[in-house]
Amino acid sequence: MSRLGKVLFLISGLSVVAFLVTRFILGGFHPTLWIPLGMAFVGFLGALWVDRGIYLEFLTMKTTKHGMNMGVMILSVLAMLVAINFISLRHYKTFDFSLAQVNSLSDQSVKVVQGLDSELKIIFFYKEGADGAQQNRKAFQTLVKRYQDISHQVHLDFVEVNKRPDLAEQYGVNKGGGVVFVEYKGKRNRIERIEEQEITGAIIKTTRDKDKVVYLVTGHGEGSLDDVQDTAGLAQIKNLLEGNRYQLKPLPLAMQPEIPKDADAVLIIGPKQSFLDLELKVLEKYMQDGGNLLVAVDPAVDHGLGGLLAKAGVKLSNNYVITVMQTALGRMADPSVTPGSEFSISNSITKVFGKNEYVLFRMPQGIEKGTLPEGVTFDEIVKAAGDNSYGFPNTRFEGEGAKGPFTLVAALKGKWPGGTNDFQLVVAGDSDFLNNQMLYRNLNRDLFLNSVLTLAKEENMVSITPKEISATELTLTENKFYIFIFAFVIPLPLIMLMASGFLWYRRRNA
Repeated sequence: MSRLGKVLFLISGLSVVAFLVTRFILGGFHPTLWIPLGMAFVGFLGALWVDRGIYLEFLTMKTTKHGMNMGVMILSVLAMLVAINFISLRHYKTFDFSLAQVNSLSDQSVKVVQGLDSELKIIFFYKEGADGAQQNRKAFQTLVKRYQDISHQVHLDFVEVNKRPDLAEQYGVNKGGGVVFVEYKGKRNRIERIEEQEITGAIIKTTRDKDKVVYLVTGHGEGSLDDVQDTAGLAQIKNLLEGNRYQLKPLPLAMQPEIPKDADAVLIIGPKQSFLDLELKVLEKYMQDGGNLLVAVDPAVDHGLGGLLAKAGVKLSNNYVITVMQTALGRMADPSVTPGSEFSISNSITKVFGKNEYVLFRMPQGIEKGTLPEGVTFDEIVKAAGDNSYGFPNTRFEGEGAKGPFTLVAALKGKWPGGTNDFQLVVAGDSDFLNNQMLYRNLNRDLFLNSVLTLAKEENMVSITPKEISATELTLTENKFYIFIFAFVIPLPLIMLMASGFLWYRRRNA
C-alpha cells in the first residue's frame, strides 16, 4: 500500500471519529456534519483508487476467490437465518396438544380479540417485593401472550408503582400484588384476577358500544339477586351477566305492567307463585312483538305459565326426571342431580358443547313438543339420556317410572300467534341449575350465558368456559400389567444393553 493511500485512509478514519464526537456533543444531527462525512467518503474512495492495482491483483488471486466464495456462503446462511427469525417473529403458529386444551383460549375469547380494530392496551401494575407480585406478573404475561398470538392489536405494559407514582395515582392503584387495566378507544376497565374469563369480560366491556339490558321478572317468590350467601338465590347470574357487560334489572310486572323498550331479553327463573292475568297478557304482547324470553320453571309449582307456553307449542310434563342406577342391591334412585348430556349440534346455544360434558339439574321436569304454530321451530337442545333417566309423577319415586330420554331444555323461534316479528324462547324444566349453588357446576354457567347471548342477538359470542387441567388416568388389568412388564419394561433395557455390547465388540475388532 502506498504512503498516499495510508494518508487517505487515516483522513477518512479521523473524519468518521470527528463526525461521531461532534454529533454526540451537539446531541443530534446538524447540517455542518455533512463536512466530516464527505471527507470520510472522499478519503476512502481516494485510497481505493490510488492503490487500485494492488486491490485488483488481490481480488484475482485464487485463494482470495475461494475465501470470498466461503464468505458469500457464510453471509448467505446468516442472511437466511436472520430472515427466518424475522418472519417467525411476525408470522407463527402455536399448537396445543394438551388433552383439555388448557393452553388455548376459549372460542369466546378468540372471537372477541379477532374483532379488535384498534389498539387494546393492557396495563399491569405491581410493586417490587410485594407478596406474589412476581408470580402474578409471570402468570399474567403467559396468559396475555395467548391473546397476542390471536391479534397484534393487543399490547401489554408492566408498570412498577414506585417508579411511576403518577400513573398509579391516575389509575387509583393502591396495592402491589397485581392490578390490571384494559383500555380500548378511551374506555377503561379494571380487573384483579388473573383469569381468562376476567380478561375477556373486561375486553367485552370496553369494546361494546353500550351495555345490553336484561330484565328478571320478580314478584313471584323468585330468588334474590343480591344475596350471594343464599344457595337458592340468583346473585351469581347477576355477577356473571355484569361481568359480560350486561345490566340485569328486576322487573315487577304486577306494578309495572309493560316490558321496557330497552329490554334485550327477559328472564323468568323459578317463580313460586302464580302470574296474574295482566302479567300474562303483557308477556304475550311482548312475544307477539318479537320478544326474547327465557323461562326456567320447576315441576309441581302453580306458576300459571302453562297456558302461555302452550301457545308457543311447549307442554310441561310436570314430572320429576331423576337418575336410576342398577346396583348389586337393586335399583337405586339418585334425586340429587340429573345430568343432561345430549345436546343439539345445530343450535347456537349448545353446538359448542362436547360429547362427554353435561349440565346438572335437580329433579327437572320434561319439556314436550305440543301443537306448534305455523312457522315455529322446536329444538330439543338439552336431553337426559335414556339409559338411566326415569320420570316419576311425585318425589316418592315409586314404581318403574317412565324411561327416558327426556328433553330438559328446548329452544323455539318463529312468529307468535297474532304476532308480526320473530320471537325467541328458551324453556328449561328446572330453575335450580341457575341458583348460586349450582350455576358454576359443569356446563350450567355456559348453558345460561349462551342462552342469554343468543336471545340478545349475540350468537357470535357464544362459547364455553376455558377448560381446567384434568388428570389422565391409566387403568391396567392384572393381565395387561404383566404384559406391560414382560413385553416392555424388562426386554427393552436388555435389548439396548446387548446392542451396545455388540457395537462395542465390532468397533474393538474392526
